[in-house]
Order: sequence, then C-alpha cells, then structure tokens
Amino acid sequence: MEEVYLNEFKEFLAGTKNCGEITQYRYGLAMKDFNLNQLSQDYINQYVQDKGNNSQVRGAMLSFFEMNKIKLDLPPKPTGRKRKRVIRKVTQDDYERVRKHLYSKSFKDGLVFDLIYQSALRRSEVLTIRINSFNWELMLKDPTKHCQLTIIGKGDKERVVLVNPETAEKIFDWFAKRYDYKDFIHSPTLLFGKMRNRKVWEIVHYGSIEAIGRDIRPHELRHARGTELVRMGIPIHDVKNYLGHSSVATTEIYLHRSQDESIDNIQNTLINQ
Repeated sequence: MEEVYLNEFKEFLAGTKNCGEITQYRYGLAMKDFNLNQLSQDYINQYVQDKGNNSQVRGAMLSFFEMNKIKLDLPPKPTGRKRKRVIRKVTQDDYERVRKHLYSKSFKDGLVFDLIYQSALRRSEVLTIRINSFNWELMLKDPTKHCQLTIIGKGDKERVVLVNPETAEKIFDWFAKRYDYKDFIHSPTLLFGKMRNRKVWEIVHYGSIEAIGRDIRPHELRHARGTELVRMGIPIHDVKNYLGHSSVATTEIYLHRSQDESIDNIQNTLINQ
C-alpha cells in the first residue's frame, strides 16, 4: 500500500476507530504490502492467508473494508486450539552472559534485560516504569535492601516488585550524574522514553543470540524468575501476587518440573534403591 494511503488508513484508525498507537502500528504493518490494484475476493483470501490469518491481520482488513466501504469477505478463521510455545529453561549462566553482553553494548539494553528478569516483568510492563516509580527515599535509608518499584500491570493494576541493590544503585547513579538529586527522584518521566514493545523483544531476542548462540524470549526470563521464587520456598500465593497473575492456577505452572529434571530425579531415586 502506498505511503499516502497507509497514512490515511492510520488516521482513520486513530479518529473513527479510536485505536491506540500500538494498534495503528500493527494494523499499518499488516496492510503495508497490500496492493490496491488487485482488489478481488481471491486476492483478499490469498493476502490474509499469506499474512498468517491471525487476529491482527483480520482486524486490519476489516477496518480497511469499513473505511473504504468494501463488501468482500475474509477467509474462514483458523480452527483448533492454538499451539502453545514451549517455555525453555534459562540457566543462571545464560542470564549472566547475556546480561554482561547487553551492558557492554548499551546501559539501557542491559537495564531492560535486568529488570525483566529480576522483577519478573512482562515486556509491556517495562514500558510503564517512570523515574518516580522507584522508592528512592526508602532505598537511600537502607541501600542493602532491594528497591521497591511500582509498575502498571495487566488491566492497569498497580503492583510492587523488587530490584536488587546493585541494579537500583546503577540507575540512581546514572541519573545522579545528570541531574540534581531533588530534581529527578520525583520525576514522572518514563525510564525508557518512547521505547516500543517490539524494541524490548528485540533487545532480549537478538542480545541472547549474540551472547549465547540461541534466542531467549522475554517471557522465558519472567518464567525463570518465577520458578526461582517458588523454589526458594516463597508461598505460591505470594508469588502469584508478585507476578500479577489473576489466578493461582497460572502460578502453579511454575511448580511443574521440566522433563529433564523429572528424568534426573527418577534416575537418582532408582540408583539409590
């Protein structure tokens, strides 16, 4: 789709459909390769299928139909249960190697990775962090304790997570070098500025490939941290609240052993019989 029509489409999404910036970006991306000169039912069917026939593509296409008053149909929705992505194990060595690599590239990249893991954050939650989200005054009273960080989770619900003293001190020192103490601790400025959700994914994904030769997904970091908390003996309901799960059933996933761990456990038991 030509740039002029793409901009017109985004204006329609923002005005008539009242879509946010992320939806405008995703729908625009879905329609970027659309050829207006080949408008036909066969072309629509093929285009949607080639783009994955997912909810994002279907939503973009329906909005495009509405804007241009086009009376064509979308291909049938995919049937069957969606295949869940396997959560792969992230070892402490993996974490340290990727962390070191990202900090060597950029302080902010390393910090994004650190906060997702340490505070078990969703990548969208990273983008809600403001400078005054940290309880700096409490941290300065006792620098040995983990720093409290208030984030906005799913459903715009606030919750408090923890950042280790070393990372909190890095953040504080980074701002202290640039601003007066009293000026920045109450600042509502976003910690990572206008960073997008996709950028968070790219930092973790490409940084891990460069550091350890395989990709790590942000949610795998969150899962690794949640599993650690459970294994430390923290009550499951406390972990549930910390992770921002709506149901303890979701948190109970972190209690499950991996297949390798189960085999090792059975093997060790059999050897000792």
